[in-house]
Amino acid sequence: MLLLALLLALVAVLVAMIILRRWTGRLASLATLIAGAIMALWLAEVGLLPGSKGPLTETRPLVPGLDR
Repeated sequence: MLLLALLLALVAVLVAMIILRRWTGRLASLATLIAGAIMALWLAEVGLLPGSKGPLTETRPLVPGLDR
């Protein structure tokens, strides 16, 4: 549900960037922040972040110093 809300917010910001050409830099920064949050949620869901439990956890290689 959070992922869907972030995707809708990202689309809204991208549309706002096209319509409101005045604040393109600020809107681009906001879009980057939202896209980073989407990527972090997706990586945690798939199991590719250290400490996350997902379907790919067993196939993920151990990273010395991060995995315990």
